[in-house]
Amino acid sequence: MSAPLGPARPAPLSRPLASACRAVVNEIQISCRFISNDVWTTVLPATAFVLAAGRHSGHSGGRIAVDFLCGALYFWLYIYGFTLTNQLYGVEEDRVNKPFRPLVTGRSSYRGAQRRALVVLLLFPVVAWWFGVLFWALAWEATYLLTNVARWERHWFLKNLSMGIGVTVQLAAAWSIVTPLTPLAWRWVMTLAVSIWLLIPLQDLRDVKGDLVNDRKTFPIALGERFTRVYLATGFALLPVVVHLLLVAPGRSSWGLPLDAVLAAISWLVAVRVVTRRAPEEDHVTYRRFEQWYTLALITAIIVL
Repeated sequence: MSAPLGPARPAPLSRPLASACRAVVNEIQISCRFISNDVWTTVLPATAFVLAAGRHSGHSGGRIAVDFLCGALYFWLYIYGFTLTNQLYGVEEDRVNKPFRPLVTGRSSYRGAQRRALVVLLLFPVVAWWFGVLFWALAWEATYLLTNVARWERHWFLKNLSMGIGVTVQLAAAWSIVTPLTPLAWRWVMTLAVSIWLLIPLQDLRDVKGDLVNDRKTFPIALGERFTRVYLATGFALLPVVVHLLLVAPGRSSWGLPLDAVLAAISWLVAVRVVTRRAPEEDHVTYRRFEQWYTLALITAIIVL
């Protein structure tokens, strides 16, 4: 006679937990692929400005760690929403210019990206409200929807203006996550926003082929590559003067001058490269130097503010 069966065992709790963990890791990996090209212009520099606000406010230890985590979360969502909509409306262009992106490689389905874009569109304002920066989040969502969905990005002036607005709402939110904006903070915000607005055509030199495919009239296409390169070289040559007079010289730290010198060196390197290295792959490297300049400028804010 067979032994009586014992009570049925419940399904191990570890299985659904493991599945949930895998799903979360998968979503993080997918988001990393979507934003990989933009981390140097958003998450890193903007979070650095959060830390600058924290240090300026006298935060330290656990308080500054909370500032960092809040900034990293906010700006991850900030750029994720933008890149999702940008790539949803630019798949054909990305096949030419950026074939490594998830919608081109198949790492994310188009439908999946649409769902993620909707979730981020709704989640980002909730997080912003919790952090006390709802206005800046809504202003950013309006800007990137006008740029990507209403197709502002097809005309160079509106495209470049949206980048300037993006930097303004990015840095204003970064400071406001920690403390109310002050005239000093606004000077940093507006100096960097106007600088990016005027010099962002550097971004378009590397993408001319794809922009023509997408019928987009960027600065180099509308005004000519030769003029664009001379204009940018002049702008980057003068940029260190603006940064020194408006941002670094009024600062309170002796470390400001060495960082000022490094920023100047990067600016002048970009000025030289933009007129001497003209292949698209070289323009991509040149633009990366500009991204690194932006990040270093906001790291400098931690020191001098």
